[in-house]
Amino acid sequence: MARRTQFRLLVALTIVWALWAGWSLLGRATPYTIRVLDDAGAPIAAASIDVEQSQVGTTAEDGTIEMEGSRSATVVEVSAAGHVAKTVTIAESPEGVVDVVLKARILRGRVVDAEGIPVESALVVAGPASGTTDVEGKISLRGAEPGPVEVTRPAWIPTGFEWDGGAGETVVEIEPFIARAVHIAGEAAEDDIEHFFEMAATTELNALMLDLKDETGLVWYNTADPTATEVGAVRNAYDLGSVADRAEQADLYLIGRIVVFNDPTAALAKPDMAVWDTATNAPYVSRGQYFLDPTDPAARAYGLALAQEACALGVDEVQFDYVRFPDARTDTATFDGGIELETRTTTIIGFLEEAVAVLHPMGCAVAADVFGFTTAPGVDDGGIGQRWEEVTGVVDVASPMVYPSHYDTGWYGFEEPNEHPGPMVTNALEDGMARLARNVVVRPWLQDFGYTPEQVRAQIEVAEEYGLGWMLWNAASDVTVDALQGE
Repeated sequence: MARRTQFRLLVALTIVWALWAGWSLLGRATPYTIRVLDDAGAPIAAASIDVEQSQVGTTAEDGTIEMEGSRSATVVEVSAAGHVAKTVTIAESPEGVVDVVLKARILRGRVVDAEGIPVESALVVAGPASGTTDVEGKISLRGAEPGPVEVTRPAWIPTGFEWDGGAGETVVEIEPFIARAVHIAGEAAEDDIEHFFEMAATTELNALMLDLKDETGLVWYNTADPTATEVGAVRNAYDLGSVADRAEQADLYLIGRIVVFNDPTAALAKPDMAVWDTATNAPYVSRGQYFLDPTDPAARAYGLALAQEACALGVDEVQFDYVRFPDARTDTATFDGGIELETRTTTIIGFLEEAVAVLHPMGCAVAADVFGFTTAPGVDDGGIGQRWEEVTGVVDVASPMVYPSHYDTGWYGFEEPNEHPGPMVTNALEDGMARLARNVVVRPWLQDFGYTPEQVRAQIEVAEEYGLGWMLWNAASDVTVDALQGE
């Protein structure tokens, strides 16, 4: 009898326990996953998930977050930068993944200059979203955040506006930086760079153009580049970072000039990079100039590496000079990639495109010096790979060397072009400005040798009539200060 009673009691307790466990399991909510997507189906990372006005977490890179289950419906607020927030009600114990779709805010804008001409490749940043304008100066920026919007373009003056998050197209005007500079040779910087800072402080100059690597192949600043060290090019005449800091403090735009392919130092030290002469079985030389081969990957990489280093040290703009094939050459000059017309032009444009790709993310403008004749219509590349329309279609700044002394008899109807500085520059710029591939900064090199202050000033006034900046070229940096106006 006692055993039967104990058995019945045990059965009863087992039933009670089973009932309790079952009810407990039935009352326990199952965890679930919320996945946040934008209206194009892309996952949204770092979306905020709030319950009862308290954040419970943010989504991972795949847009998901694990949630604790609830015995009743849960009201969840989902928000993310650049998107319209949404409130959803999650049913009790949802099955599978709960998708929440947020509508992306879209900033539509157009960037133009003062004349209403579209500005291509301007960077527009609105909160977490960024993008660049197209050839019409337009941009449609998904995921933009209401508030301050920044608009920048290398060699242009940064601007911005407040966006309220509404629809419609916002038109914003941006202006090019009008630089007025003089050439500072490496030796001049080594001897007395203070002289040029003083000159800028007392005249209309607002920029300095400093030789980083010149026609001798010497690298004048404190470079750490291994190729420059290997070929014996390092002069270490000045600390570029210090010069850049000083220029910034003085509100001066700093342009660093790199002579790319005219380089006797590297050509003789590393002949594999040089244009080769099959007649002499040595690096090719003409008129005392040795050129690196523009089609040689190592030669191109050398110039680009110096440019990246200079940008990191603080220059605002890298100006590539001698970014061309040698203009005086015989049939014995050989190039790794050939010398046909199409090769020449694609090689030079390709180099400049590489420069834009590496320097723009670093915040530096890309400039190229070109022969003055390239601005005239109906001319080919002169055998050097420079075509005005193609160069201005890539770079931020195009600097034609419109030195009147460099034009042959008959140019623009003048028997002696060098005797007509103002009219010669006028004609060259008129041709060039009419043939721009896009809205690009044109900043000519002007002749500051063999001229009186009045003749130098005549060229400056022409450039300014076109609304352009300018740079004065004197190889030894013996600047005609009397041609400059006061501050």
